[in-house]
Amino acid sequence: MRSVVGGVLSVVVVVAVVACSSPREPLPGLTASATVTTAQTPTPSPTIDYSDAELGIVFEDDQSLTGDEAEVYHWVATLETEYWRTLTTNTVSPKLSSIASPEIHVRMQQMADKNASIEGGHIGGVFRVQVRDVVVEGESARAVACLDYAGATFSDPNGSYTPEEAGFGGISRQELTLARVADKTWIVLTRTAAGEC
Repeated sequence: MRSVVGGVLSVVVVVAVVACSSPREPLPGLTASATVTTAQTPTPSPTIDYSDAELGIVFEDDQSLTGDEAEVYHWVATLETEYWRTLTTNTVSPKLSSIASPEIHVRMQQMADKNASIEGGHIGGVFRVQVRDVVVEGESARAVACLDYAGATFSDPNGSYTPEEAGFGGISRQELTLARVADKTWIVLTRTAAGEC
């Protein structure tokens, strides 16, 4: 037992001697100075372009939104896409029932029915949308959609019409309110014309 204790003491003495010894010359190739490393700047995730050339809708805005604001942007852009689809096909988009309130769905149905009653009527061309002023307050949000029909076409068997002649002149301002219904899912409650953008 005594020899084990003596062995432990001799190891402790060796460690103490090494720890207290004077500094040696630096080893070749090693330096005491800090090495500066530059951190890479994270690449922002790509923005989604909601434009659809086949449908004829172009979104003209900077989508530098994140988090809840980006989610609200998505649902507003989706609603405006389905609005344009309804306007150009005279059939209410099936998506509207899951992204918009019943009141908006009824108005879209009325619009589609009215347009369908114009025999040979057609709306097409390019519809431009700018979504802006997105504000989220807890479980509710609001946004503005500026709708530009300048590139849209309107016709019936009697001829073609400018957007102004068809009642779509200027850049319409739509004010939208939304409510969160689940994580990352919002529903558009109201969509109200509020003059021009």
